[in-house]
Amino acid sequence: MKRFGALLAPVLFLALAACGGDAPRAETADAAARPDTLTLAERRGIQGWIAWVSERDGDPEVYLARPSGEGVRRLTVRPGADFPAAPTPDGTGLLVVAVTEDSTDHWEEMVLYPVGGGRTARLGPRSARARAPSWSPDGRWLVFESDRASFRDLYRIGRDGGGLRRLTDNREGNFEPAVSPDGGWIAFASSRDGNAELYLMRADGSGQRRLTAFHRDDWGAQWSPDGGTLLFLSNREGADRIFLMRPDGTGLRKLGEAADTGAARADVQEADPAWSPDGGGIAYTVRTREGASRIRVAELRMGAVRELPVGRGKASMPAWSPDGRYLAFTSDRDGDPELYLARADGTGLTRLTRAPGPDWLPRWISGGGTPPR
Repeated sequence: MKRFGALLAPVLFLALAACGGDAPRAETADAAARPDTLTLAERRGIQGWIAWVSERDGDPEVYLARPSGEGVRRLTVRPGADFPAAPTPDGTGLLVVAVTEDSTDHWEEMVLYPVGGGRTARLGPRSARARAPSWSPDGRWLVFESDRASFRDLYRIGRDGGGLRRLTDNREGNFEPAVSPDGGWIAFASSRDGNAELYLMRADGSGQRRLTAFHRDDWGAQWSPDGGTLLFLSNREGADRIFLMRPDGTGLRKLGEAADTGAARADVQEADPAWSPDGGGIAYTVRTREGASRIRVAELRMGAVRELPVGRGKASMPAWSPDGRYLAFTSDRDGDPELYLARADGTGLTRLTRAPGPDWLPRWISGGGTPPR
């Protein structure tokens, strides 16, 4: 699999590395005292809640909080590391990848946690790789990546844990499934023809066909909310870039074409793309070889790219609020990596977490109410 295997082994831990490095000198002004900080009243009016990884207790664990910063609660309580993977479409649950390691073994399993409290449920088999889940739009089933019977293949399973079915069977590996908004199709990456390319298949695994054809890697497919566009990452230009195309593989274009000329340099990498809920924008991270990291938003209808003015330090891993008006992200502007919140235009910068150890990988969960205390 060459470079593509390294990218996926494991993706969740690479996200932690993106937050690492030498932390900049902490600013003297407290984030809550800055005049552009969102008011508590505004934050209390934002939908849903935010899940993220925190290392405040040692191991990486999943925490929950309201966008106001209130009701902070540890969701996972177990030995090992836990990572938020995929909220259920109805916002009532969060699928977590639970990792257990010892001196010789590494095991992963997917566990569904009810956001409002209650009994957890393990979904799918426990194996060395069980990750990258993608829900059907009705939340009745999901597709995921596993090495339970091969190097890596894709499986489908019901939300109740029944009906486990293998969808792909290639010794070179299949990865990162993404279910279409109508539930009829699955986009995924595969190395069956040498390097990693994007493929499409029906939700039952039939009709598999190749979408991209280039001598370098393509990966990380994401559907636009209306299902009319596929976003993906590629190193076909010698650096990781975000590309867009139609689901039939036509209309290929680079996202950063509207960005400033600096974005085209070979030492600039693009990562962490996230569609806005209305499909009109894509938030993503831009990293330089020197270690700088910023967040940009491509406004597709306007053909413009803007950078969030989040100040000094690194910023990455943007996640949209359910209404598309806000972004949660990770930044080390005040010391070690913490979670921040801002309006989608970059105003109202607000620090959400204040704990020893990194806080990172935010996942915004839709729905009302508050997590139990």
